Amino acid sequence: MAVSRRTVLRTSLAALSLGVSATRGWAAANRTDVIVIGAGFAGLNAAAQLRDQGLRVLVLEAARRPGGRSHTAHHLDSRIELGASQIGPMYARVRDVATRLGVKLSPGAHINAPYCYVLGEQIIGAKAWTASPHNPLEGKEREVGPQALSAFYVERRSPFEALDDWLTPRAAEFDLSLGQWLQRQGASPAAQRIIDHTLGNPGLDNVGLLRMLQEATRSRADVKAIAAMPNMEGKDVYERFAITSSHVVGGTSVLTDRMAAALGDGVRLRHKVTSIDLDPTGCEVRCEDGSRHLARRVIVAVPFAALRNVTITPSLNGAQSDAVRRMPYNNQSQVWLRIKAPYWDDDGLEASMWTDGPFSLIRQQLEYDGKRELMSVLSFGNKSKAVDALSPADRGRLAIDYIEKVRPSTRGKLEFIGVHSWAQDPLQGGCSHAFLPWRGAAWANTLNKPHQQLYFAGEHTRRLEVGMEAAMESGERAALEVLESLG
Repeated sequence: MAVSRRTVLRTSLAALSLGVSATRGWAAANRTDVIVIGAGFAGLNAAAQLRDQGLRVLVLEAARRPGGRSHTAHHLDSRIELGASQIGPMYARVRDVATRLGVKLSPGAHINAPYCYVLGEQIIGAKAWTASPHNPLEGKEREVGPQALSAFYVERRSPFEALDDWLTPRAAEFDLSLGQWLQRQGASPAAQRIIDHTLGNPGLDNVGLLRMLQEATRSRADVKAIAAMPNMEGKDVYERFAITSSHVVGGTSVLTDRMAAALGDGVRLRHKVTSIDLDPTGCEVRCEDGSRHLARRVIVAVPFAALRNVTITPSLNGAQSDAVRRMPYNNQSQVWLRIKAPYWDDDGLEASMWTDGPFSLIRQQLEYDGKRELMSVLSFGNKSKAVDALSPADRGRLAIDYIEKVRPSTRGKLEFIGVHSWAQDPLQGGCSHAFLPWRGAAWANTLNKPHQQLYFAGEHTRRLEVGMEAAMESGERAALEVLESLG
């Protein structure tokens, strides 16, 4: 009788788990093949891949909900996405899992209305920006809006062509600080100040260039593919992405909720991991509630800002340890407002605003169905820290008072909805990861390598993709690595 490799693998794992459990006297309910820590896109996809191969998988999630930084703010307005929102046209893994789980995707995604600019108390329309005496930029920069300066100096000038160029030895040449790169590109002091003004992690010399170049290369590949699609002529890059992207009907959280539900009781919420003990005969994971769990392998799919609070034995070393301890996380403090009347019709200016005030980007959201009822008021870096120090109500008052002051046409037309700050979520520590200068190459080529029986997933271990798709990619990779190690 032929015996499949999967049957042998399953039988061997069961015997090993049983033997280790017997020596430690643990309850059978706490034995499993693989423990996945974190129920975001990465962890859920890794768990699903492993379960589909016949392994027993347990997902431990510290929060009260699955999804990680994918979070539809149903408590504020179901159209508000606090994290993941657009499903890009090249997000094959995300689209595939949505299809398999019966989650409805609809064409189109929200975009932000065009920007006008506020310096001090002076508001300047986009058409007047280039020639405005208030424009502090120099040369060709003067033709670029402040919100697009980073793209002008980084995205458009990426030296990489292939999606994996940033992982090659050549990439070390560009493992610089953003400040060094801008100086090499001839950016004016004013341009450098403006770009620093919108960084999630403040300080041009504290931000690594390599991750930005990776995203630029991926975006450029998408732009080329989208530009070749029909009916794209005359539309800018944001319009093209919005048209070719999709959204989850009911909010992105519907997708991660369905992914978690498909795993049934294999997902345990409110299980905050405090320690991971690694041993060839069985890995022990302990949670804050006192529960203990045994597995042959462990996948960590949480931000390093959270992993810093977990004791790992034997401890990490080298570049992995360095990344876990020091990887910066960007912040974006959000204030959400409802628009009661179209103020842009009254003053004839662009509806969104870049400002040098307490908020950097004031984005008027154009929904996929054409509605224009929401505004997100965003601060970054040190500005976000000052905003986050206020109560939610005071943040709302600050946002409305500031906007009404610099743009009188908005008076009486804005209504406070609520706030959100990823930096104030101890399980996330920020809205996205960053690289330190001169450490990016070492981190990028080390973060995804196993540490004994411990494997790593999460958007910060990306290889070729970005955003939600990068998280899915990382979960798939980690699952394959675990399967190979057990085979």
